[in-house]
Amino acid sequence: MNDRRDSIYAVINIGSTSLSGMLATKSPQGRVVPIAAHRVPTAGCVRQGSIHNIEETAKRIFLLLDKLSTALPEEAQISGVYVGLECRSMRSERYDSFIDLGEEGSVVTPEHLLTLKDQVSDASYPGMTILSITEPRYRCDGKRESNPRGVRCRRLEAQYLLIVARQNIIINVRETIEDRLGLRLLGILPTPIAEAAATMTIEEMALGCAYVNIGGGTTSIAIYQERFPVALYVLPLGGNNVTRDLTQLSVPLLEADAEKLKIERGSMNLSVSRTQEIEAKSADGSTTKRFSQLEVNRYISARILEILSNVVSIIHEAGCSESIPKGFVFAGGVTKTDHFFETLRKLSPEYREVSLRRDIYEDVSQKDLLSEYITEIALAAQASEPGVSYELRPLESLLQEQPEVRSSEPTEPVEEPKEAEEESYTYTTISEAQRVPLDDDEDDYFDYSEEEEDEEEEDTKRETKRERKEKKSWSLNSFINSINGLFGANDGGDDF
Repeated sequence: MNDRRDSIYAVINIGSTSLSGMLATKSPQGRVVPIAAHRVPTAGCVRQGSIHNIEETAKRIFLLLDKLSTALPEEAQISGVYVGLECRSMRSERYDSFIDLGEEGSVVTPEHLLTLKDQVSDASYPGMTILSITEPRYRCDGKRESNPRGVRCRRLEAQYLLIVARQNIIINVRETIEDRLGLRLLGILPTPIAEAAATMTIEEMALGCAYVNIGGGTTSIAIYQERFPVALYVLPLGGNNVTRDLTQLSVPLLEADAEKLKIERGSMNLSVSRTQEIEAKSADGSTTKRFSQLEVNRYISARILEILSNVVSIIHEAGCSESIPKGFVFAGGVTKTDHFFETLRKLSPEYREVSLRRDIYEDVSQKDLLSEYITEIALAAQASEPGVSYELRPLESLLQEQPEVRSSEPTEPVEEPKEAEEESYTYTTISEAQRVPLDDDEDDYFDYSEEEEDEEEEDTKRETKRERKEKKSWSLNSFINSINGLFGANDGGDDF
């Protein structure tokens, strides 16, 4: 329990499979210290990352917040939340702004940079809402400049990336949080960008890497180059597609039973015996059915390989095939499927499993929260306005209380809550999205100290010899060919 009146941040992530939330404070260095975390199933009220049933979603978020509130002092209550969103319509758009500084040129000043940023306010996209804006990439007379202030040039350019989503999705979020729950909506954060910023290393962001989260209803792809996000795509494919596929097995299944079968007995291993059978109980435990393990695995493997194929294709169409030498960082529930990473090793891309970067959280954080609530910690790292308020108590009640015996150990200084700047979203973003047809329907810059970079170098050195041996030179085209090869291997078996 947080007994001191620290600044406490409240975040909620709207996922297709579950609604999750976290209360957290931050150290003086800005590192997240989780207090409590919890998740509840959506039961269909959220579809492909978008709120479908407002009333049911509000009820479930209320239960979620009520559970989190048990970790707060009696006089504290949750009054505002940040909402993480990863919905089907979310994408990135590139916006270019520039200033001509005359033939003789001029020294770039902070006012010039502010003028460039103000031009972004002119951006508009029919039916879409701008959620976030990334830090710009500057050019002085056509040459890349990380910090143009003080540089003389004739033409100053800035390339911004804006993350947008459909207006009706944002309206549903506002109605759920503000109208139904009576809370302040402190901001809507693009979950893929928050996750990538909290998990990708400096080297990965600088050299080029793709963060891929394969969730229940969507798969997000955030591409980074030169420490900046350059593209964001959200595909309407995920683990729920695998579940629906399993309802079409030779032995018919209800969707709830198929989900249970997928989680408990599902695998991407295609080397099992044709005669191997498994038993699976229904979700309510009333019936037991027998299945061919190979048939189940083929359904699962085929759909996940299709998702990976779409990920690779969209990166290729975005023109980033040669720009991600550090490969992929994989996250999401689907990656927990048995034999997922063994299959990736056969495909030979450069990749690693997601993990929080060391400078994001404090050492005192609970280890289980660090592994089970990566998304929520990433969202809390982006939060800037406290979401917990404290009620004023009558003087009489305070005088009647027994004095509390406090520890002699010195306490850290309490970080003062920041004032809310405006009643609008906190802009944090990303290139023009190219859609792949599917079957189903400034200014905070990460300033890492040399010490933190040394920590990451040490982490890299700890990589096991086996992992180093398995990592080979790769290209996106070879990855595509490997996936297609596995598809061909599937076609040689029994029909399903």
